[in-house]
Amino acid sequence: MKRGRAADAVKEARQKTGMTQQQLSFEIYESRESVSHQENGRYRVQPNISKYFAEKHNNPWVALEAAAEYTGWGPVKLDGDAVDLHRASVTMKTREELVEALEAIESVCVANHPRSIREFDKQRLEEAMMQAIDAIVALTQYVAVICVDYGFSWWKMWQKHRAKLQAKGFIRQ
Repeated sequence: MKRGRAADAVKEARQKTGMTQQQLSFEIYESRESVSHQENGRYRVQPNISKYFAEKHNNPWVALEAAAEYTGWGPVKLDGDAVDLHRASVTMKTREELVEALEAIESVCVANHPRSIREFDKQRLEEAMMQAIDAIVALTQYVAVICVDYGFSWWKMWQKHRAKLQAKGFIRQ
């Protein structure tokens, strides 16, 4: 298995805390060798490491990267040269992406049966979905950056959200 973004995220998160692999292994009840294998991409990053960094160190990036590696889809930490993760920049970009997504969604009609959709309309629908995905990624960056910068717990925010969904009857317990 090649070293992926999740492995890099674990190593970066561990180093940011000042912990050694041995110290992390004690915290998560795994061997130092297992931690090393996960950091070097020989093993996939395990959920307990993702959960540990999210809960104990308010670091959502490990979980995002690991989830995307497991599934092959989903938001990851934007870390390219064109990205500015300052909270003001992330807020501005999120607003921009939300407006674009709403405009794209409003521009398509989903009232017709999927079998009767024309190719042109199908292309517009795909563009609308891409705009929605851009908004999802932007919103994820926004929540992660705000949680980290202002000390909100990423993990607790998602727990509250899940409880809200359950209370409204949107998901089963």
